[in-house]
Amino acid sequence: MLSGYASNANMALPAAIPGSHVSVGPTGDDGPTITIVNGTPKVGSSGRPGALPGARAVAKLFKGVPQKGLVLGRSNAPVMLIEYVDLQCPICQEFATTELAPLVRKYVRPGKLKIEMQPWNIIDANAGGDDSLRGQKATIGAAAQNKAFNFAQVLYDNQGEEGAGWLNDAMISNIAASVNRLRPYKLAKAANGRATRRVINSITHWAKTHSSQMTGTPTLYLVRGSGRPKYYGTGLPSLAKLEAAIDALLR
Repeated sequence: MLSGYASNANMALPAAIPGSHVSVGPTGDDGPTITIVNGTPKVGSSGRPGALPGARAVAKLFKGVPQKGLVLGRSNAPVMLIEYVDLQCPICQEFATTELAPLVRKYVRPGKLKIEMQPWNIIDANAGGDDSLRGQKATIGAAAQNKAFNFAQVLYDNQGEEGAGWLNDAMISNIAASVNRLRPYKLAKAANGRATRRVINSITHWAKTHSSQMTGTPTLYLVRGSGRPKYYGTGLPSLAKLEAAIDALLR
């Protein structure tokens, strides 16, 4: 089973940054290489005029919570949740916008849990286009500045329809410019670089060698201490049951 295919077709996409050379919307697929459009601020801000919807709330959610690369939370947290997600998956979007905030407040902020995001490209092969790859690359690029979760969350808050080419250069530029202290041009350089390719190769290898578990997104694993990842499930989890599983590992 792949991700759910709930449609976001009625979601209005934001206008391009003034001076940009591409449109935002279903006809704007810009291929696998990420380029920040002309006129994009050099440093992002959730409070800038034209910042995307949800940007301020995202900044507030993650303010003061440590991030390092693709990991959110304190390095010594006793339990880790690993999430394999596709950035254009509507089920991943539902998980991020309905269940991530309670987990951050209840477990991550107090130091009980850390979350490792593994951006995965599973939808492009079925829906067409490059939106999953572009989301994967851009999020890993943001991770180089320790802003992966902020970037992904603003993206989810403004997610378009699968396979529509919505995650074009203008959209990525708008997302990056809506994250506090994120440098969009630096993000693009990292997203297109060798280090990002190595991360993608590692995620792809895990998916291939765990194909019986990696059947869709989100796919979740739980880890206690320095133990091995234990498969939790694929698809939108029950928040209550996920919290119970985390509590059991904290005992």
